[in-house]
Amino acid sequence: MDPLGFGPVSITFTAFLGGETSTRIEFLKLMEKLRPYKDRIKIIVGGAGAWQLEWDNHWKNYVDCIMIGEGDEIVAEVFRKALDGNLPKIVRGRPADVSKIPVIKNPSINGLIEVSRGCGRGCRFCSETLKRKRDVPLDNILKEAKICSSAGGVILHAEDVLLYGCKDPKFIPNEKKVLELFREVKKVANISSISHCSLAAISSKPSLVEKINDILGIDKGMFGVQTGVETGSRRLMGEYMHGKCLPFRPDEWCDVVEEAFAVMHENRWVPAATLLIGLPGEREEDVINTIELVERLKDYRSLIVPLFFIPMEVCALRKQRLFTRENLKPVHYELMGLCMDHCLHWVENIMKEYFKGLENLTLRPGFWAFEKWVRRSWKEKRKEVMV
Repeated sequence: MDPLGFGPVSITFTAFLGGETSTRIEFLKLMEKLRPYKDRIKIIVGGAGAWQLEWDNHWKNYVDCIMIGEGDEIVAEVFRKALDGNLPKIVRGRPADVSKIPVIKNPSINGLIEVSRGCGRGCRFCSETLKRKRDVPLDNILKEAKICSSAGGVILHAEDVLLYGCKDPKFIPNEKKVLELFREVKKVANISSISHCSLAAISSKPSLVEKINDILGIDKGMFGVQTGVETGSRRLMGEYMHGKCLPFRPDEWCDVVEEAFAVMHENRWVPAATLLIGLPGEREEDVINTIELVERLKDYRSLIVPLFFIPMEVCALRKQRLFTRENLKPVHYELMGLCMDHCLHWVENIMKEYFKGLENLTLRPGFWAFEKWVRRSWKEKRKEVMV
């Protein structure tokens, strides 16, 4: 997903911590292993981060083919062209029909199961939201759940799991379809978490979270999920991600976010939420609006992580300038410091909840030691950052 470390998380964290991301290191190791065979093989790179190789002339020239986009319907033809000696440098995949998405053959990493693909909300900074949303047939999901059950459990993956089966143009969840999904998967495998959900979906159907909890029997520990807050600016919401608010309006976004956080807090769902720093045309007042929103979220168990805007090659803002550490203003540092304070306020509580469901007790000392180190380091750096 991030072979050269050009993703938002990688760019943001390396800007402050230095070094290289593990994803880049592992990709370079893999390429080095292939080097002795380079004259006898064809190297084809695909996946969600394949666009990064177009940014780097060395790797663009080194590999034989870069597959950008979905490969389900074109990968076989690409392999045929590789065998025929007629392999193009760049291949762009098209959105696959769900009938062409194959069922996995072996357990996936962490039991990740794709239940939907694409999003359809149209956020201009994101690649996935521009893709047409498609739901994987429940029968195929159950087949994959059975395969992954032997590995200890499954994680349901989609850009928004709560929109499974949704056909509503305003993105109001189809409660019947979502509950059926959880109920049927639960019969064949333990559901440990879901990958992503939207705050607007939760706010539009707040009782849905409680009903999912009843199916899964969540009464202790925690249920982690990734989501996007992105900004507290109504102006930026309207300009770049008005679809993210649906069925609500951009001027209701801050209330939508707080309502969703409150629902998740009450039901032991722990959001790892992202913010976007440096969207094109961002003003100081937009950042102040985001600071005010983060302050409203202080009483809700969560992690909030600010990330730099990256014009990914597959997003609508791909021609805009990348945001870097050099572009940071005092108000940005204030926002990042506030997010760090928020995370450290909640991390001890989150870790205690996490350990309730953790069988490997030998990991606990390492987690606690890391948490204490981060807390001490931040105490020393806080005065420098919060200028």
